[in-house]
Amino acid sequence: MRTLFFVFWLIGTTSAAAQAISVTTQPFSEVSIYPQRNAFATVISLNNSRISAEVTARIVEIPVEVGQIVNKGSTLARLDSRDYVLAAERANAALESATSTYQFALQQLERSRKLVAEGFVSPQALNQQETDVSTASANVRTAKADLTSARRNIKKCLIRAPFKAIIKERLGQVGEIATPGAPLVRVLDASSIEVSARIQPDDAQELQSSKSIIFESGEERLPLKLRRIVPALDERERSQEARLRFQKRSALPGAPGRVVWQSAQAHLPPDLVLRRGTQLGVFIAANGKALFVAIPQAQEGRPVAANLAANAAVIINGRYQLQNGDAVTIAQ
Repeated sequence: MRTLFFVFWLIGTTSAAAQAISVTTQPFSEVSIYPQRNAFATVISLNNSRISAEVTARIVEIPVEVGQIVNKGSTLARLDSRDYVLAAERANAALESATSTYQFALQQLERSRKLVAEGFVSPQALNQQETDVSTASANVRTAKADLTSARRNIKKCLIRAPFKAIIKERLGQVGEIATPGAPLVRVLDASSIEVSARIQPDDAQELQSSKSIIFESGEERLPLKLRRIVPALDERERSQEARLRFQKRSALPGAPGRVVWQSAQAHLPPDLVLRRGTQLGVFIAANGKALFVAIPQAQEGRPVAANLAANAAVIINGRYQLQNGDAVTIAQ
């Protein structure tokens, strides 16, 4: 009886060995890829400014032309400042008068303080003189403020570039009367330039971890550095905005292109991703068996990031007929 049982066990073992599926494998490190991603992008200036007048005056000169690049502090427009020069002169004369009145009132107060002890000046008169000194001091401060304001208005008649700027549009004309808030020149900030890209939420993490990001526009390939990803979705496109800075030379504001980056994480090629039941994954060989490793984020026809060991034996040939747990032999 024992002999018969041993015979049946030996037959079953031999049959199971015969049913092992022959496969070939490669280490994950050899079959993995680092796919590129890309997204539409546009070069933008952080400051697209309409430079306006701050005072009312006639425009005397706009010495810049459309397309010109000017440095910070360069003159964009000059207004007629003569009325404000006259106002400054009046304010200066008022300050001199107020200062003289204050000094006279101060001298009178000092004299009265000496006489009050001798009874020649009453305490009430002394209090009045102290009030006169305070009033005269306040008048001096008011006159100084008026003079400072008048001088500031003179400076406002010379309108300067707030940054290194590209002249986009002349909005004022020589001879016109500029009023506060009326734009005279539209400029783009030539030194504060970023790239705005629209990316899919699934790509955000890969973009953040990528060590190589490029802006491509025509023949240009310019290196970028990620600044931030806006933590909100666009309601229409269901995408996120990424802002990036050029590392060296910048493209021109308004230039369209693509942001291209390479994933820093190893991915499985799409043809190695198989479906078993409702799950997508990959087969690896371990201890003479085919093990199905499910990858929840996998999508058919797309590379997928996989957290496999570099030496994991990914099954290449023979993978289509496998089921989880099948016995396999590695063909040499």
